[in-house]
Amino acid sequence: MLRYPLFVLAVLVSLLPRDAAFGLDIAIKGHTFYRDGQPWQAKGVDVNAFVKPPRFFAIDKSAQLQRSYWGETELNEVRQHLGVDTLRLHVSQAGLDPQGAIYDQGYAHEIVDAVKLARSHDFAVVLVIDAQQDGTQDLKCMPSASTVRAWETLAPLLPPDSAIMLELFNEPCKKGDGVQAEWASEMQTLIDTVRGRKAGNILLLDGLDWARITNDLFPLVHDSMTNRMALAIHPYLVGGAFDRRQQWDVKFGASARTFPALVTEWNATPTNGCTGKNTPAVALDLMRYLQSLQLGLIEWGIESTHGKIVTDHVNFTPTTYASFRDCNDGSESGGGELLAKYPHN
Repeated sequence: MLRYPLFVLAVLVSLLPRDAAFGLDIAIKGHTFYRDGQPWQAKGVDVNAFVKPPRFFAIDKSAQLQRSYWGETELNEVRQHLGVDTLRLHVSQAGLDPQGAIYDQGYAHEIVDAVKLARSHDFAVVLVIDAQQDGTQDLKCMPSASTVRAWETLAPLLPPDSAIMLELFNEPCKKGDGVQAEWASEMQTLIDTVRGRKAGNILLLDGLDWARITNDLFPLVHDSMTNRMALAIHPYLVGGAFDRRQQWDVKFGASARTFPALVTEWNATPTNGCTGKNTPAVALDLMRYLQSLQLGLIEWGIESTHGKIVTDHVNFTPTTYASFRDCNDGSESGGGELLAKYPHN
């Protein structure tokens, strides 16, 4: 058997492609995701613990509480009670932007530490830049120069691990005629920015209309790496406008049949994605529709009070629709049980 000094092995490893040293855990072939060489439907939860930098904790007790939930207990419990294998971590755009009002120099390193903890428990990780919840005002609901600077800060610090996926911008809000070109231009800038930082991660691109619309978008952008990019869908229900299969087909279903895609956020509760008294039935139909497309599903949100997946952080019992009556009925209803059963609803 050949033997090499340790320093020689270190040099050889350093010459490998970024993902090779860690093993290519997650890949895309055609429009299918693979994990460890097998077709894979991600199943995960959204994590809000890192959506605000620590300097916010003194004035935002909710942010402090969400961060306090993060750790070994939460990771073990969500796997046991929900059967998830993926965590989607929301991170603050302004907190990572050196020109942002709440920029925190140590914040990026806290995010990296969280990613490493999740990976040590064998969770796949999605990191998403979020400009909606990070505590600042007047941030655009489309990608901007601030988004670019945030990725310039975070991307070079991430470990070279193919099980870390990068969702470039959470929920671009615009819709209607003429916005596809704007979306494509701004997303292309983010793609080029991340690739320019030598990141080989799979990139996830949210569609328009708060990530409900992905049809016709994928061919408008390009990647310097092959099979390392997918669409991100957030199919929150809207009564009458987005609550039946024909509408889902028109908005995102056609693209999901052709291009790689992942549902990175969804729930249906009395206050979030509610369509009225028929919400439980529509939510179940949506699950079956997503299952027919063989899409992975990540659900909002493990610490959320208006998008509950579990009833509390003591027993981690998945939410159901047993007590649901109508929108704003005050019940703690939600799609936790649908997620636990996915993709077998």
